[in-house]
Amino acid sequence: MKKIMIVLSFALFAIGCRQEERRMSLLQKDYFEIGGILPSGEDISTRTTLDTDGLLTLWEEGDTIGVYSNSSSNIPMILISGTGTNYGIFRGSQSGVPVKAYYPYTKSAGNDFTSIRGFLDSEQVQNESGNYIAPYDWKVGSFIEGNDQDGYRIHFREIMAMMDITIDVSGTTLIGDTLRSIKFCVPGRKLAGDFCVDLNTSQATPVFDEEASDMVRVRWKNSPFLESGKTLPVKMFLNATVNAGDDIQIILETENHTSTTTVKSAKNMKAGHRYHIPLFLSQLTDQTTIIDKESPEEYQTFGIYHLEDTLITYRQFEDQWSIITYDTHYDFRIQNYLQKKVVTIGAIPLDPQLGSVFTIEINVFGIDDLLPGERSVTVVRKDGNTLTLYDLESQTSYLVYN
Repeated sequence: MKKIMIVLSFALFAIGCRQEERRMSLLQKDYFEIGGILPSGEDISTRTTLDTDGLLTLWEEGDTIGVYSNSSSNIPMILISGTGTNYGIFRGSQSGVPVKAYYPYTKSAGNDFTSIRGFLDSEQVQNESGNYIAPYDWKVGSFIEGNDQDGYRIHFREIMAMMDITIDVSGTTLIGDTLRSIKFCVPGRKLAGDFCVDLNTSQATPVFDEEASDMVRVRWKNSPFLESGKTLPVKMFLNATVNAGDDIQIILETENHTSTTTVKSAKNMKAGHRYHIPLFLSQLTDQTTIIDKESPEEYQTFGIYHLEDTLITYRQFEDQWSIITYDTHYDFRIQNYLQKKVVTIGAIPLDPQLGSVFTIEINVFGIDDLLPGERSVTVVRKDGNTLTLYDLESQTSYLVYN
């Protein structure tokens, strides 16, 4: 099997219409062995970053693309040269003539390039500088040039849109808070989740599943401190499905407040474009609501509580409670086999920190007044082996074992 060296370039990621890059560089003429350098696992890590101008995407060490040829399918090729530039040389066990490519590589994309499977996470993580954008920066090969002797060159373009939000809380009660997350919501629009894309079409438009999320939330590796006179950049990727006139909600969650700003989209979004929103809250008072988070009551018995109402509680000598532990999380269950009633509070992290925010899953059997589904909760208390989770939206508390 021949080993082919592929040279790639990123297209500019800019506001408005743009042309794909056609800069020239020497084509690689040598062939390379893989040498065992390819990472293993379902998803090989990809870490594209943004340049200092915020417009140009750059290759970073560990980046991996998926390549289809006339004799092989979805072959991973890893970056070996070009870190920190928009040109990269990739190495892999690709055979035949490359015909299609995409980024970032995932094993589950499948062998049919007319229907590759991808996933855009609705929960995205940003570093302090805001230039870490993978694995959300989905790209497809727009055209391929070269030959088997001189090597091949693949040009990429983005198939998602990037939101660039600048936060300024000057003149508001959010000053001095730590920002936990920011959510971008457009009711009824499929912004993130599982999707399918046909690389054989010129547009290569991602088609999202019915279960796709209508929101994208960004968190930080280290939660930023909100100060007066200082702005905070936020970048997120989403499906370019927002149309002019759509209602957009931007929700800031801190440890003390929830700020919700509602605006209308001024234009139809397009893939491969960056959209900037200056979120200066003191200038958006008519569109912004800031509420203080109410401290939930302190409960003594395992269960689910809504303000002064008890939705379900563990009754000693009548009910049973149990935990089911997995690699990264656990489920807490209250059950009564005689009465055939079971409630499970699932997807709780093994060691959640005070103030951390995550999503739990509620499953019920034999209980009519408690609805199943996902809930976004905050850890508000950790006392010994008990953990109190609080859902601000519904003002519901969950007291579980930890």
